[in-house]
Amino acid sequence: MKQTKKIGKIVTLTVLTVALLFYLLPNVTLIEQSMEIKTTPDKVFELINQPDKWKEWYTPLQDEMGVQMRFTGPAQGKGAGFQWVSKNPDQTGGTMNIRNSKNNRMVSAVIELNDRHSYVMSFKIKPVKKNASLLTITSRLQFPQDSLLHYLQMMFDRSEELAVIDYIENISEVAVEKAEGIAIHLQRINSFTYISITDSCKWNDISKKMSGLYKDLMVFVARSDLSMTNRPIAIYHQVDDKQVVFEVGIPVDKEVQGAGKIQCKTMPAGNNVVADYYGSYDTLEDGHNAIQQWLERYRRTLRGYPWEIYVTDPTTEQDPNKWLTRIFYPVD
Repeated sequence: MKQTKKIGKIVTLTVLTVALLFYLLPNVTLIEQSMEIKTTPDKVFELINQPDKWKEWYTPLQDEMGVQMRFTGPAQGKGAGFQWVSKNPDQTGGTMNIRNSKNNRMVSAVIELNDRHSYVMSFKIKPVKKNASLLTITSRLQFPQDSLLHYLQMMFDRSEELAVIDYIENISEVAVEKAEGIAIHLQRINSFTYISITDSCKWNDISKKMSGLYKDLMVFVARSDLSMTNRPIAIYHQVDDKQVVFEVGIPVDKEVQGAGKIQCKTMPAGNNVVADYYGSYDTLEDGHNAIQQWLERYRRTLRGYPWEIYVTDPTTEQDPNKWLTRIFYPVD
């Protein structure tokens, strides 16, 4: 009997000691990663200081099932942030708020996750040579004081460390892409009405073919008392070595009854991966290739036909290097 009581006291003392150790151990983990990025500090700073740019590199926002976001505060700098909810039941959501920002050099942000833990991410950007920067990310991860999960993760789990590695690698890739002249971002577009003609031809004949069809659409706009609401667009239904099936369109201010080959349609609202491409129409394939690589890297799925909007009017801007074409890929 005495032996049993003695064993009971030892067990009780052990449990109390372990519990005390859990409360005395630090509930903070520091993770730090650095990488040299081949672009200037301002390009890197922009991706971190503007909450809408986080969609391009912050992995929790790139769930292939999609997320819902709501931006808060100013567009950039101290006080700017967002809330997000994942459509994937296996993933969490949370909030991000920038609490400090120094021009082109430092940003710190507080991330609160819905699964009860939070962390502070500090970004330090230092120029190291011409057109190159050293980015250091320090993640200060904090769990509730009584979280057994925290201690187990400290001992066995590298997921948080790997997440920070993903962030810094993504920032590097996106920043370099921007420096190379093809800026890619995720954007939600509103629906709009447009008139269009669908046709097909060989690839070598597409410029001449499109030019004639746009003239037909402009005549229809004038006769139907319509107003253009944006620059002309083109939608690509099929592209292969033999032919291109495409649709040329003009956004207009109201719905109308089509006539003959001209139809009135609605571009649906939704998320699009967008590339801002500067250059001749003959080299637009580079912009499409950049988006396709982005889709593969971030595991996003195309849900419609790629389309383009020709922002720059070639009749008023003679230098093809300054022509801006915005390329859209609808995604889930």
